[in-house]
Formats: sequence, structure tokens, C-alpha cells
Amino acid sequence: MATSRNHVKNFSLSSLKAIYLVLILLVVVGCNIPLSTKEKTPFAGISPILTATAAARALNATPVIPTPETKGYVIQSGDTLSALAKRFGKTDDEIAAALGPVLKEGQLSTLPPGVRVDIPLPEGYENRALLHILPNNYFVYGPTQSDFDIDEYVSKSNGWLNNYVDHSGAVGVTGTQIVKGTAENYSVSPRVLLTVMEIHLHALSDPSVPPSFSLGNTETHRKTLGKQLSWVANSLNNGYYGWRDGSLVNFEDDNGNVILINPGDNAGSIAIAAYFSQYLSGEEFLKAVSPQGFAATYYSLFGPIDWESDVKDVMIPANLQQPPLDFPLQSGLKWAFTGGPHSGWGIGIPYAAIDFAPPASTAGCDSSPYKVFSASDGVISRSDAGSITVDLNGDGKSSTGWTINYVHLAPAKNFSVGESVHKGDTLGYPSCLGGESSGRNVHIARRYNGEWIPVDGAVPMDLGGWRAFNGEKEYKGTLTKGAVTLKSSSAGEWFSQLPTSE
Repeated sequence: MATSRNHVKNFSLSSLKAIYLVLILLVVVGCNIPLSTKEKTPFAGISPILTATAAARALNATPVIPTPETKGYVIQSGDTLSALAKRFGKTDDEIAAALGPVLKEGQLSTLPPGVRVDIPLPEGYENRALLHILPNNYFVYGPTQSDFDIDEYVSKSNGWLNNYVDHSGAVGVTGTQIVKGTAENYSVSPRVLLTVMEIHLHALSDPSVPPSFSLGNTETHRKTLGKQLSWVANSLNNGYYGWRDGSLVNFEDDNGNVILINPGDNAGSIAIAAYFSQYLSGEEFLKAVSPQGFAATYYSLFGPIDWESDVKDVMIPANLQQPPLDFPLQSGLKWAFTGGPHSGWGIGIPYAAIDFAPPASTAGCDSSPYKVFSASDGVISRSDAGSITVDLNGDGKSSTGWTINYVHLAPAKNFSVGESVHKGDTLGYPSCLGGESSGRNVHIARRYNGEWIPVDGAVPMDLGGWRAFNGEKEYKGTLTKGAVTLKSSSAGEWFSQLPTSE
């Protein structure tokens, strides 16, 4: 997606013309430069150069780590039956039986948080301590993080980030703009990103700009702060949503040691640990995930961590449902379903987005004349080059309630944050804006309270009756409405084309 990597699929224009008259051109838009990690980076630990306030906090930084549950499991916000089955190594039926009265009103999309149920730990996990590094509310750029003023906070620090400007591109970008943009794009709390930057780069405490911006990735094309930080945010999200959907039940550290996860832990903690595991091992990894590692640095910068926050401020309520959304593409045209479920931003999970391409007779990135409409009423909560976010609850924040993100649009006009839009209003026209792309298209994704909501999950994406289903890998999959099923194709082949009645 925007500011990041593309998946570029090669295709022959001449062969496509031989198959059908109207060419549909799209190259599936990915969302980050390919990720790879080796060459270990030494773990810096907590910065020794702290402000007086941070230093005082650091002296008393002893985060409380809850003890593992030994009698049953307390349902967490956002848990689903299938995710619990995967995490506990049970079948869906076994988890349903354990949930018992919780499901008395029928199948729920998301389970009611705070309810204790009898789900025994898998064998070998009985004495495995909880990591509990950070609550989910502290990780996601959601309601509890929405009022954090990055500019004001950084301006009061003594670190180099306060005055830093990246001149690697055509236009200079400040350090706070990099942090803010990364936080908003990936929906990861800016406090989390600042903590990582303080651990490795002393960004808030040392006035000297470091010789390297490495945050764990040593790829030669990731030398800038923005590219390092986007890799961090992407790695964090892969861990968070892998735990959320149950696909991540263990991971390996940098030396290949398998790290088992207690099924009772939480997604925010697993996200931090999974990120560190990308480039740390042994004592370095253990220090990073201990109370004296990330948690202590966070405490020194932002104060105590309230481990009751996920209970007090429930992010994902029981039985979450998507509000009605119209199909947002101009009717009477052979649009193509070019990108099956894939990352909302970046690469990997969560598979929160799908892509469509308009019909075209020539390849290119100039904007299409065909319209993309708002699928709902709402207000504009964010409007960047090629990206528009519509907030459905009307408070103007992308971090609260339901939001729909439309990317790669040439805007129909200059939208202002807070401006009202109505279902069916024209938002823009498919293009290559909003990031690298070799073909015009539109990318659509959903979030709820800052969390990316998977397309093919417990709360399925429904656009005017069209539902998408995961394929064998990212960008693959199907789109179904009634008796009609389409298969995704990055080249817009005939089997991906929507009926003109839509």
C-alpha cells in the first residue's frame, strides 16, 4: 500500500488483448518493501541518557507482571472461537463446549471479554509465564491513544528527533512527521514507536543524531529512519494480528530457538516479543521482553502501565458487526477483483484489504475516469495524497469506531478533515497515488477502534452483498455474491471481472 512495497505481477498486453476487448489493468498494490532480517544488531537496552523525569521513573520502573491463570481462561477483547481453538490446540467444537453459556444466544462473531471459561492449557504450557509486556490498548492506535500529541511530546524532549529532518526525498520530512505517518498508516500507537526509537537510537534523550537508524533491520535499502520505522511497525502488526487470529502460537528467535507462547497472553505483548525475536536471541531477547526491557523504557517515558486498561476500555465488543456498506464502484463497468485479502497496510497479516481495478484500454498510472464512491455516510478523518479515510461514527477520528480506508485515489476534490460525506458521494478515481503501484486501482480496508478487521474473519467484509474469502496466500482469494464467484487476478483476467450490473 502507500509509502511502501508493491507486489508487481508481469503480464503480456498483447496476450490479454487477444482474450478480451476491454483490458483491465491493475498491479496488485502491496504495502511495504520486502521484509527480511538477519545480521544481528546488538540490543542497546534502556537509554542511559534520560530527562530528569524519565530518570526518576526509570529508578522505580518495576512493571507489574500478572501471574498466569491456573484455573481457566479469561476471555480477552477481540477473542474469537476459532482463534482460541488454534491457540489452545483444540477443535472448534471443544472450544464451543468449553464456552458453554457464553454461546447460549448462538454463534458470536467476537466473544464477550472478561468472562472466565474452563479451557485447560495445552500440555507443557502449565508453568510457562505470561510475557505481558504491554496491554492491547497501549499497542493499537485506538481510542486510548488518539489524544496523544506527538509534536508536543517530542518538542519537550532533549533528543535529536526534536530537530531532525530527513532530506533523502524530494521534500524534507521532519522526525515527528515520520513517526506520526507511520503510526497512522499501520495503526500502531506512536508511544510504542517512540519507545523502540528510544531503546535503540536514544531519539528522545540524546541530542546527537546516531550514525545509523537501525531498529533491527540491516537491509541496505532500509537506511533511512522512515524505512526502518515502517519495518518495525509491519513486524509488530504481524505479531499482533497473528496472535489475534491464532496463526501465531510460537515463533523463533534470531538463532532459531523456538519460543512457546502461553495461550493466556495478550496480542500487544506478543507483538513486542515477536518484533524483538526478528533480530535478537538468548540473553538479549530475554532482556528485551523482561520487565527491565521494553516495559521499563515505556514506563520511563510515559509513566505506569495500567494492566486493567483492556478491561476498562474494551476495544472490540462482544459480537461485533459491520454496519451496512454499499458496493463503492461505479456500476455498468467491468471492474476486476485484482487483489484478494491482503494486508491493510504493509505486508503479511492482517488480511484486512481487497483491491479492484477499473477497465482500461491502455496501461498506466494516470487516473481513471471511473468513480469510487463512499460506501457509507461519515466524515473525512484523514486525507493524504491518494488516501482517504471515512469515519463512520462522525467524531472525525480514524482511531475510534468503524473507519473505511480508500487508497490509490485521485481525489474528486480537496477533502478537509471533518467534512461530511454521504453514501454514494464520489471520493475519487483509481490511480497509482498513495504509494508505489504500476497500475491504477483502489484498495479498500476496514478498522474498528484502530484495529484492522480481517476481510475473511469473524466480522466479514460485506460490500453491497459481495464477500471476499482468503486464498492460498496473500492477494489470492475469491469474491462471492449469491451464485456468482470471482477469482482474484492481478492482470484483471475474465474470471475476475464483476458483472456490469454492479
